[in-house]
Amino acid sequence: MKPRFAVLLCVLLLTPAARPACAAASDPAVIQVQALSRSLLEAMKTGPAVSTTGRYWQLEPVIEQVFALPLMTRLSVGPSWTSLQPQQQAALVAAFSRYTIANYAHNFHDYNGQKFDVDQTVVNRGKEKIVQSRLESPNDTSVDFLYRMREVNGVWKIVDVYFNGVSQLILHRTEFDEAIASGGPPALVAHLSKVSDGLMK
Repeated sequence: MKPRFAVLLCVLLLTPAARPACAAASDPAVIQVQALSRSLLEAMKTGPAVSTTGRYWQLEPVIEQVFALPLMTRLSVGPSWTSLQPQQQAALVAAFSRYTIANYAHNFHDYNGQKFDVDQTVVNRGKEKIVQSRLESPNDTSVDFLYRMREVNGVWKIVDVYFNGVSQLILHRTEFDEAIASGGPPALVAHLSKVSDGLMK
């Protein structure tokens, strides 16, 4: 376990609300992460035989299933979300969803014997669950993932992902604040669309 990731996990475990729980394979949060991991591995195994667009359509259903994309959009935009018009919120959710799927389609494109190891132990933190996973490679390199999950309409969904200890939600908040400051919601939609277009090439 990388030191930064270990420190983050210790903080999560030692907070008053944290209660380690040994989860069976049937834990709904674990099942969601396993579904995502299987789909990412399948996309990686297609390699150059499938275009980024092909991987996008392959991954779209599972990402919409396991990620709370509307909630993630709201959390990434921050307090200004409540002042937006419904049509602006809908446009941002659509742009953020495409941006999220395009990122996974772009980044998970090559297979060299890697495998995902999803930890069956779930950490319960109030209304959230924490699920850990690791992408291991034959060359002894690995990437650690930590998924923060919440129950949305009766289904456990991902609301934030930590890559090697770095919160994607925090990164998004900084990036999105800059775009909104430059031109409001339309500027953020345009920014997300431009980045997504670049990832899909």
